[in-house]
Amino acid sequence: MILVTGASGRIGTAILRELSHGTTPVRALARGMARSPLRDEPTVHWVDGDAGDERVLSRSLEGIRTVVLHSAAAPEQVALQERVIASALAGGVQRIVKLSVAGATDDAACDAARWHWRIEQRLHSSGVEACSVRVTRPMQALLHQVPLLLTSGLLAGCQGSGQSADVDVRDVGAVLAVLASAPRLEQPFLTVTGPEAMDFNTMARILSRHFSRPIRYVDCAPADMLQCALAAGVDRWLAHDMVAWQTDARDGRYAIVHDTVERITGRAPRRFESFANELATSLRYANAPERTPEVTATA
Repeated sequence: MILVTGASGRIGTAILRELSHGTTPVRALARGMARSPLRDEPTVHWVDGDAGDERVLSRSLEGIRTVVLHSAAAPEQVALQERVIASALAGGVQRIVKLSVAGATDDAACDAARWHWRIEQRLHSSGVEACSVRVTRPMQALLHQVPLLLTSGLLAGCQGSGQSADVDVRDVGAVLAVLASAPRLEQPFLTVTGPEAMDFNTMARILSRHFSRPIRYVDCAPADMLQCALAAGVDRWLAHDMVAWQTDARDGRYAIVHDTVERITGRAPRRFESFANELATSLRYANAPERTPEVTATA
């Protein structure tokens, strides 16, 4: 049986959706499972709770062979995931596939990258069969800018002309699901990217085409980008990480494209063009005025 932690978010849902089509039983651990679109999926067995609760975690790990280790980015992430690793080892888990981030090092500018690096060190020194899947920025990170796109036709950033190979979270979920189910793991570390590297100006042109309105990229100073993120309701530590990530991307650090998605899953990764089309289409439907039911006159 496979356990997926942090199973109710976008990436968790993507992992479960892929695993639900397989033959291996799946258990999903999440707080607020009622929000998941897969809550009624018969092949997914839900445990509603938090991995930080020892009793919930112990119950979740019963009979588990493989853990897909994922949790929402947060300052307590290191302690939480290290607790899951320790409990998994004590419970006889044979494999752990961890979602990590590109640029995970001990001296990374991003808090989350340093946190993931620390967890990776614990995982890969544990002796369990393990793979850390380091992903670049998800295309879905653009969603927090939707209000700005719709009201002002602006895409804000501090990435300059730097390119990044952003990836769709559905492809991330597919890679993690395959690794969880594979007969054996070939590599301890993998980097997952989208199929192309592009800058924000190119993204803005693609969004303009699908939104049927001009969208312009505004290259902000890092301090101004920080204020934009905070104004959008992003937590302060995460806003700092977004700025630090884009500053690194400005220098081309995340422009290298890897073939991991196609090599692992056998499917071509989704392109930003497809993501932009889906986003624009969904927003058109979401913002469409309600139709007034037609009233048929009677004699």
